[in-house]
Amino acid sequence: SSSVQHAFALQLACGAWTLVVAMDDELQEVRDNFYVGNFAKALQLCESTQGSNEIAQSELGATLARCCLATLQVDRLKAMQNSEIPGQRAAAAMAVILKSSKKEQVAVAKERLAGLAKETQDMSCAMLNAMVLAMDGNWNEAAQMTKAHPVLEMQALAVLLCLSCNQFSMAEKLLKEMSGNNDDSAAYRLAAAATKLATGDPEEAYLTYCDLCSQFPAVDGDDSGAGSTLLQTGKALANMQRGMFTEAVEDLQRAVAASPADPDVLVNLCCCMTHLGKKDEFQQYYAKLEQVAPSHPYVVKTQGMKGVFSRFKASLEA
Repeated sequence: SSSVQHAFALQLACGAWTLVVAMDDELQEVRDNFYVGNFAKALQLCESTQGSNEIAQSELGATLARCCLATLQVDRLKAMQNSEIPGQRAAAAMAVILKSSKKEQVAVAKERLAGLAKETQDMSCAMLNAMVLAMDGNWNEAAQMTKAHPVLEMQALAVLLCLSCNQFSMAEKLLKEMSGNNDDSAAYRLAAAATKLATGDPEEAYLTYCDLCSQFPAVDGDDSGAGSTLLQTGKALANMQRGMFTEAVEDLQRAVAASPADPDVLVNLCCCMTHLGKKDEFQQYYAKLEQVAPSHPYVVKTQGMKGVFSRFKASLEA
């Protein structure tokens, strides 16, 4: 979802600033729960919250749609294809892009999403379109799209794009530019933790993920510190970087219990089992990964290596 109020603040008179700040407070809980991966809770908040103005209500609608996207509520997304809220139409297009096996359908959905981002100048549309551009390897175009909306969530996305391209210095620079706005927000703290992981400070990243788990439990009243699948995976990555693979497995087992078909969880379990020398467990998680995400880069690369060895063996026997 988006903090569109900051973009509007650049254009509105100073008298509108009170409205902008109010919107920040009004929707911050929704945004934070969405970005830490508490999609069911964020969805419930979207459904039970009434925005105090049209901009806030539009953001709530867009966030609800992205919660449906994250939780694979396909029927609800289909019903949003002609929604009055641009962010909902964008999420419906994104569902086709991510799930359709027909190249023609995907191409049409990408065009539709790009058109929405251009025509509406809506923050949620732009964010989803930037993600699609990045998925297709169009990193520069994705980065340019984040600059069109100078709000915290888009700045966080820009940081993650830089990290994905190994542009660590640029990521740190962008993170510094983000600081001072809303350093308590989940979007900022997640971007900071990802940067710490990428630049060799897994201890600090681990502490951030732990703090977020405590502050945003996946279930109200749960004081176990378990957190969402996303946060458990983050903790596991920090532990893996510290060489603490047994502890990482504990984090990932909590994550896989909540999300048994999550490719990120499964691929990291495969990595841990390789480091721990647990071949049977590796095969178990790899088989599941192959089943739920056959086009995952890890699966494709592993299958490619198997093919190389098979051809080599055949050449020896020829």
